[in-house]
Amino acid sequence: MTRPLFYSSDVTGKAPGDAVYLDAATSAHAIRSQRLGLGDLLMVSDGAGTLAHGTITSADPQSAGIIVETVEVQPSPAVRINLVQALAKGDRDLMAVEMATEVGVDAITPWQAQRSIVRMRPERAAKMRAKWEAKLHAAAQQSRRAFIPALRPAVEGTGISELHAPGDNQHLVVLHEDARSTMQEVVEALPKTLADLHLVVGPEGGVSPEELAAVEQAGGNTVQLGSTVMRASTAGPVAIALLNHFLDRW
Repeated sequence: MTRPLFYSSDVTGKAPGDAVYLDAATSAHAIRSQRLGLGDLLMVSDGAGTLAHGTITSADPQSAGIIVETVEVQPSPAVRINLVQALAKGDRDLMAVEMATEVGVDAITPWQAQRSIVRMRPERAAKMRAKWEAKLHAAAQQSRRAFIPALRPAVEGTGISELHAPGDNQHLVVLHEDARSTMQEVVEALPKTLADLHLVVGPEGGVSPEELAAVEQAGGNTVQLGSTVMRASTAGPVAIALLNHFLDRW
């Protein structure tokens, strides 16, 4: 069975034989909730690529101590995937964020699309971001990831077109049921210098004509994902799984 994973910035720069300590909240979760104790094996990551294996040497629920056995620093993928997820009702946007994290997304950008039923009110923006960050953290921990996906600033409406920046090696792809290109066709045509691929998933009502026009005018692509229409919570993770294959990330 895979060792449980916990996050701690204390592991950054550590070497085998060094001690690492978890903060109070993480220690309580490890010792009290998961009932780990002296001699139990676990993993510790800083969420930025460092991943250490170690053994609990101090089962303190306020500051659990671990001795590092092995440590590695995983590199970022050659092509990073940013899921631009439209706000959706019924927490389907959060479901998409959770599954996308499990299949390897590198960043998330919340999108207030023109047809989003859920609205991002200024007075609730901080609370919404905290909720999304908590979901990213929990999903990354559950899937044993050394990287916690970054939560980028939200964009609104046609502002998604500004993410397409070929000069900065960034490309924009929008999933759309009426598109004529497949994901494989678009990926095969991408430049070898590509650094970031922005994957846009619309809300329940779909991407508006104005938003599509802005993307096409900027030079982005629209892609049809299979022969069925997927929900806002499903399309992104499925597309990321395909991209992982086409971009040799898996």
